[in-house]
Amino acid sequence: MKEHTPFYQWYLFAAWLIALFAMLYSLYSSEIAGMAVCPLCWYQRICLYPLAIIIGIGAFNADIHAVRYAIALPMIGSVFALYQYLEQMIPGFSPINICTAGGDCSAIHFKWLGFITFPLLSFAACWIIVILLYLARSAERRHSLRW
Repeated sequence: MKEHTPFYQWYLFAAWLIALFAMLYSLYSSEIAGMAVCPLCWYQRICLYPLAIIIGIGAFNADIHAVRYAIALPMIGSVFALYQYLEQMIPGFSPINICTAGGDCSAIHFKWLGFITFPLLSFAACWIIVILLYLARSAERRHSLRW
């Protein structure tokens, strides 16, 4: 008899898809579309790229311990994304000169609906991943209590 896929594995799989899409889209925007990558973008990438590997391994092996290893990265990445978004949207926001080399962190390459920029998409992706990882952990705990 085939064992059912644990429900938490679906949350891990969804989080992996978001991390993978975010990674591929950021690579496309810089390598193919030619957008300059600023230091804050690099910090966000440093936090997002390993998630595609860590969560992917956890999702395909049904290993809930991947949540423990991955949960801090999107939280840290969201801080960089929020800072960059505020720097872009609020003139004179940046008292810290963190963006000196590379692209301009306050430059807006595109703006959808008047407020959606790359940092906001990164922030949303990070927190969606955090929520999915939390849901995976909660579902695993409920599943383990039943057995």
